[in-house]
Amino acid sequence: MTSSTAGTRTTAGLAAIGASTTAGTPTTGGTPTTAGATTAGATTAGATTPGTPTTAGTATPGAAATGGPTAAETATTGGLDLPGACLLALALVSLVHTLVALPESGWTVVTTLGGAVAAFACGAFIRHERRTASPLIPLSVVGSTTIASALAVLLSASAALFGTLFVSTYFLQDVLALDPLASGLRVLPLAVLMVLSAPVSAVLQRRYGPRRTTVTAMVLLALGILTLSQLDRTATALAIGAGFLLLGAGFGTVMVTATAVIVRHVSKAHAGVAGGLQQTAMNIGPTLGVGTATMLVTLTTPATTGDHSPGAPHWTAEAFLSAMSPTLLTLTAVAATGALAAAKLPRSTTANGDSRQSSAAACGRDRDPSEASGATAMTSGD
Repeated sequence: MTSSTAGTRTTAGLAAIGASTTAGTPTTGGTPTTAGATTAGATTAGATTPGTPTTAGTATPGAAATGGPTAAETATTGGLDLPGACLLALALVSLVHTLVALPESGWTVVTTLGGAVAAFACGAFIRHERRTASPLIPLSVVGSTTIASALAVLLSASAALFGTLFVSTYFLQDVLALDPLASGLRVLPLAVLMVLSAPVSAVLQRRYGPRRTTVTAMVLLALGILTLSQLDRTATALAIGAGFLLLGAGFGTVMVTATAVIVRHVSKAHAGVAGGLQQTAMNIGPTLGVGTATMLVTLTTPATTGDHSPGAPHWTAEAFLSAMSPTLLTLTAVAATGALAAAKLPRSTTANGDSRQSSAAACGRDRDPSEASGATAMTSGD
């Protein structure tokens, strides 16, 4: 009687042990059962026990496992917007042609048609960008005040610089009658300061922030153009070099700082788009700057009479000198407009405005939750 009762208890205990083993407890041999392997495989997302492959433990290759772009990011980066690119190119070509041809011929059928085509293409481009699935210029990028301000700074700075270089070339070679070597030596401070300002601007940006650094650089650029606008036939090499030195210091700093702002404040999905917009602004700016300078010089320079050799300017040195000052003053105003746009850039180099908070947040994300809770407890205890 006693032995049968003990046997019954033994059988029930073994059945209970077997049930618990089936629920997921590994056996003495170390081979996990089916339920246990499934749970472990699901937890580790693909780390299975050698020799015991399971269905739940097999990880499907995807964006989360490989670190590649997600479906949402892939949807936002479509193909090339060819209609948008054609409309933008048509608007720019028509605008520049109108700016250059208007002073020579006035409002003729060609110039009027060019202005109308530029306005129509610009309106069609904006409408197309609002409706297309993969716009050439995503509204989510240019809609940001920070990125739009940085692009405006690059556009105005490059337009003012290259328009000034266009006018200064005629001043050095036609008014002062300098040869190319002598002209290049007087422009050399521009190149030297552009090279030196690149590493210095990074230090200034970290210390004073993008806003103050860029505003100061745009002011230097405007002062350089203003200095060159006051030159005449008696200008010395020192005065000319000082103007180009201010140009190089200002433009080199603006180019580095504004580009860093664009790269830092754009999402990873639109990083390529932001880089393309930065390069587009750096190419459109010189085109508009030279076209504007050509129009202003032609409008304000008295036309000369007589025969001219092919390729020679249609004005005398004195006539050009009288038009150089108002042209450069207008380009100074363009640079001042860029300084106003730079005032809307962020104060700090970080996207959230505080480098210390961002570093602390990054450390908090990297730490283990138990360590973070322990640190919080120690802090509250202290």
